[in-house]
Amino acid sequence: MLTDHVIADASLRAADDAFTFGLRMPWYRALPLSSLEGLEVRIDGEPVPSEELRLSLGGSTYALADLPPLYDEWWYVADPAEVRAPKPGGLAAGEHELDVTIELRIPYIVESGHPLVMRERCVKTQATNGGSR
Repeated sequence: MLTDHVIADASLRAADDAFTFGLRMPWYRALPLSSLEGLEVRIDGEPVPSEELRLSLGGSTYALADLPPLYDEWWYVADPAEVRAPKPGGLAAGEHELDVTIELRIPYIVESGHPLVMRERCVKTQATNGGSR
């Protein structure tokens, strides 16, 4: 049920050489930003390199590599993060398929001596007004 909300509804936006969308975590409690173990994004079947993604939350912007030490910075369930992904040439106006896979470590649930890592995938078709092309 929460997986359907990983991509925030009607959140896809075109930017000059990028696109943005709202990302929600598929969990019912706040988690530290360090709990985000992975994020995979595809737009219209094209993968975006994870090292090029930027996550904005609470007025700060992070690369995924910046997150592991942020165990005191919290991601609250009601707050969608904005993900910015590069898209050379921009994103054309119209509908696009956004495919997102998120990996979250749940630090207080331990299985076989290791924290649980959830991997959830959400695919949605959303329209945008387009950016530079």
